Amino acid sequence: MRQVRACAIHADFSKSFVVPETSGINAITIGGIDAIGNTYKVNFNFRSDLTFAITDAQVDKNINEKLEQELRNTTWKGTYETSDGILQTTLQLVFVQYGYVGGEITHKGTGDSHLIVRVTGDIITQFKIDDEFIDEDRIGPEVLANLSSDTESRQLIRIKRMRALEFSSTGASANSGWNANREYRLLLEGNVLSGVVGIPNEIYGTNDTKTGSGIITLVKQ
Repeated sequence: MRQVRACAIHADFSKSFVVPETSGINAITIGGIDAIGNTYKVNFNFRSDLTFAITDAQVDKNINEKLEQELRNTTWKGTYETSDGILQTTLQLVFVQYGYVGGEITHKGTGDSHLIVRVTGDIITQFKIDDEFIDEDRIGPEVLANLSSDTESRQLIRIKRMRALEFSSTGASANSGWNANREYRLLLEGNVLSGVVGIPNEIYGTNDTKTGSGIITLVKQ
C-alpha cells in the first residue's frame, strides 16, 4: 500500500485583502496571499460546521497587483529637505489596492518639532510619449491601446496630507508651522521613493504645476 505524506504549505496572509467582486453570502475571495513563491487569489465557502473550504485558487499574474502587493504594509525612511532644514521622515504605506494608497507620514525636525499625518492618494503608471511622462489616465484610449510594448514607463505615487494625528511646531525647523496642504509626488525606483513636495494648484486643469518646494528621498526598510 502506497503511503502519501502530507506536505505543509506556509501561506502569508499579512498583505491579503477581500475581493468584493467575487465575494458574497457564505463565500469570500481573498487576494494577496503569498505561498510557494507566488501570489494567489483563493475562493472560500463557509460550511454548516462553521469552517471554510477552499473551492478554487489561482495565481495572480496581474503586474499592477503584484506591485501593490510588494508595497502594502511597508515602511520607508529617509529625509525631507526644506528651506528650513532637513527633516527625518518615515512613510508607512498601510493600504495599497486598486490604485489607491493610504498611510501615515512622520516628519521630525529640531527640538520637539514633528508632524504625524494621515496621507492618501494613488499610484499611477506613467508612459513616456514625445519625451514626456504622462499619467495613464490622461492618455486617450486609442493612443494607449496602440502604445508599443517597449514604451518606457514608470510608477508615480501621489499622496496628500489629509488629517494631522499629532504635531508640534517648536524648534527652529518649524518657523511657520506645518502646512496642511502639501502633496508628495514620489517616483518608485526599486527600493527607493524620491521626488518633490509642494502645494498643488487650487483648480483642476491642464496645468499640473505646484508652488513651494521640497525634496524627499525614502528607502524601503
